[in-house]
Amino acid sequence: MPHKPKNNAGLNASASLSPAKAATPGEDTSSPIAEAITPAIHQHTPPHVYLDDTWYIITASTYQQAHYLASDQARILVRDKIQELIQEFKIILKAWVILNNHYHLLLKTHNGYALPRFFQRLHGGTSFTINGLEGKRGRKVWYNYWDTCIRDERGFWTRFNYIHTNPIKHGYVKNLNDWPYSSYHYYLRIKGEEWLTDLLRTYPVLNYLEGDDF
Repeated sequence: MPHKPKNNAGLNASASLSPAKAATPGEDTSSPIAEAITPAIHQHTPPHVYLDDTWYIITASTYQQAHYLASDQARILVRDKIQELIQEFKIILKAWVILNNHYHLLLKTHNGYALPRFFQRLHGGTSFTINGLEGKRGRKVWYNYWDTCIRDERGFWTRFNYIHTNPIKHGYVKNLNDWPYSSYHYYLRIKGEEWLTDLLRTYPVLNYLEGDDF
């Protein structure tokens, strides 16, 4: 059964960038994570696995980890494009964060093969606009994205916490409230601080994703 933080029965709304209703992790199943099926692995760099009705954590980096997203304008641009595309592609988004040279998404897509089109649209549109703002037409902005299928409840909630604590990990802020470009504020408003704190205690991030540079 899904984890139940002390002051709430669990997630009832999507962490989309505007508070839209969506299914909870584990909709119509006994687990918050859809059962794994035989993956279709495609040879890209990095390689991608496309599964239907599956939760993923996505990490996308700028080219050579350059700080192309350092301005508020660039981060807002990426945030708004994500919001536009999750609605168009009917993706369930549970958590997100945007930093200076990468972002993380925790999402579920009903059609795994839609992910390449989603990121092509996201990266193509944002790179064109970011380069236009800086007068750098033709510059490569994005490197690629990494996708990891989440196969159990602990993996889901630990990555949920990992995304929200990422600004602290990278030294941007000392308090999660001080970083505006994440879904943390959505859950703070909808679920409350005690719910978030309980999740962090139950599913701590430290050492769980050891070796993750992002």
